[in-house]
Amino acid sequence: MHAEYDVGEIIEDEGALFTPFRMVENYWANQAGAVQNDEVAKKVGFQGGVVRGVVHIAQMPRVLLAGFGQHWFESGGAASMFIKPTLHGDMVRIGLQEPELGGADERVQIWVERESDGMHLVNGTAEIGDPAGGSLTSQMILNTSGADEVRILADHVIGQTTEAIPVRIDSVELAQEPSGPIAPEAWFRTESPWGGPIANPANVPTAAGRSSGQLNLNSEGVVGMLGAQEVKHVAGPVFQDHDYVSESELVAIGSSKRSEYVWYEARLLETDGTLVAKTTTQMRFLKKSSLLWADEFSDDE
Repeated sequence: MHAEYDVGEIIEDEGALFTPFRMVENYWANQAGAVQNDEVAKKVGFQGGVVRGVVHIAQMPRVLLAGFGQHWFESGGAASMFIKPTLHGDMVRIGLQEPELGGADERVQIWVERESDGMHLVNGTAEIGDPAGGSLTSQMILNTSGADEVRILADHVIGQTTEAIPVRIDSVELAQEPSGPIAPEAWFRTESPWGGPIANPANVPTAAGRSSGQLNLNSEGVVGMLGAQEVKHVAGPVFQDHDYVSESELVAIGSSKRSEYVWYEARLLETDGTLVAKTTTQMRFLKKSSLLWADEFSDDE
């Protein structure tokens, strides 16, 4: 374990690294029309407002630094599948299978665990360099099915790409967003080993995916939620207050019992075209919230 980084308490247990349990907050509970809102969430079958996945991803650098060291921000990645809803007040911790190869190409398991019952709310993979095989999200994309059954996404086409647009992660705006404690805090606020403040992996998909709005994935009145997401640094780190370019591509469309979903890859590039980081995102659109599926979902279901 790398002990030279100030990431707070890290617990070593049976070949894994853990953060302590902490209570999560639903910062977006009042957002109208979103699944974070209690009323909306209950209408589509959840117990209450679902905490955004970025709340977990923002905490992952603690175990990623402890396991891989700072080079994770240069060539590391983390892929997360959100398998169970996280609710306000849940006590959770991040777990990482302890890496063994000392900074070489390696992929291990990462997860979010609930204290009350040991349930994994998030499962995923974390890596550094270019390990053989595929990350969790790449495996999920290969298993995508049901594209011929979609109604909400019927007008979308696999392979659709966007125009490149300029983006930057503004440190002032970022500091105003709701957030729990992050570590090492100085790296994301003032100064990092690479110079100025860098982007937490929770913020990279927002910047890289800024162009994804051109894919027109938002359907009026349909409740969407994050299903899975991967962040991969290629020539990192990603800096705050730095000019980048964003471009996106729709790579898969699928359908499950309760949702239709898309996968899109977003790329963050230097203005000279150098690829810095890429993200892969699965967005789910809940069938029960769409009039197009009214024949399948009754109000009392």
